[in-house]
Amino acid sequence: MADSLINLVHLLATVIWLGGAIFMKAILEPVVRQIDPREGGKLMGLLAKRFTITAWTSIILLLITGFLKTPEGMLLDTSSDMGMILTVKHLLIVVVIIVGLLIALVVVPRLRRAAPGAGSVPTEDFVKASRQLHQLSMTSTITGIAILICAAFLW
Repeated sequence: MADSLINLVHLLATVIWLGGAIFMKAILEPVVRQIDPREGGKLMGLLAKRFTITAWTSIILLLITGFLKTPEGMLLDTSSDMGMILTVKHLLIVVVIIVGLLIALVVVPRLRRAAPGAGSVPTEDFVKASRQLHQLSMTSTITGIAILICAAFLW
């Protein structure tokens, strides 16, 4: 019963985190580009703030449940195919965490500092930070999909 609950929480956290990231990149960003930049920026800022909390909560749940799901002695075992896939998956998780920290601690604060006032033209720093946010969030999403592919090979 406990294993089923751990699996359920792990799968739900995956769906929420990765599904949210894919929704933001594939649906929300293209739609927001079609509306007034000031309104789009405000909407993206509000959604990003909310999604950041949700994404980090999901990642923490994934770390906890993933650790609980990892068979004993397999945490960094590369002596078998399963151990190797699991190790690659764990390394990809580290990449996602580092990218998430870069976004939260470096890029988003730069965006906030450089955000143009009402009716102002975006500064070069704002445009550069926006590009970095886009690239880093895309990196995180693609890495998340790679993690999911690794997980599929473990089942």
